[in-house]
Amino acid sequence: MFLQVVVLAAAFAVSPQQSGPAKTTNPAMVEFEDRLKDYLKLRKKAEAAAPPMNKKKDDPQSIVAHERALSSAIRAWRMNAAEGDIFTPAVQKVLVAAIARELSPKRGTRGRTAREMILGEGNPRHPESKSRIVLAVNAKYPDHAPLSTVPPSVLLKLPQLPEGLEYRFVGRHLILFDLKANLIVDIVRNAIR
Repeated sequence: MFLQVVVLAAAFAVSPQQSGPAKTTNPAMVEFEDRLKDYLKLRKKAEAAAPPMNKKKDDPQSIVAHERALSSAIRAWRMNAAEGDIFTPAVQKVLVAAIARELSPKRGTRGRTAREMILGEGNPRHPESKSRIVLAVNAKYPDHAPLSTVPPSVLLKLPQLPEGLEYRFVGRHLILFDLKANLIVDIVRNAIR
């Protein structure tokens, strides 16, 4: 009898809603997820057309050739891409609000530390950085430019991105960065106020 009660209790303790991440019902975030999926489909198509990388050993030439072909194909298929295609105005409001909450002086040391991490030396627009980045959709991210740190406290408040896409900051601007293509996919201007 005791075993039956334990089994029944365990069966009711795990509901389908608890088995995975909660689905968003915010229409802006649903659209954001759809636009990310569309971008990833396009990238997958571009990857299939790019020369393969030599997987047997680190071959810098094959890696560079693959990245260049991938970014060229993505640019060609997204030649009319513009700011806000993925980070729509509604999505931008959600992202900017989440970032503002995490960097708020009300967060005390945690908010101040997160702000310093983002705008510090690792940011390519830091006064001591020698990097010059063209901040435009479909622009190549310079190989020599640092990639800013996005504090975990901020990342946890932003929508999770699919593998290969990352949030990064260039100055106060948030970018959607395609790591595989070394490409700026979209931009939220003045995401840090």
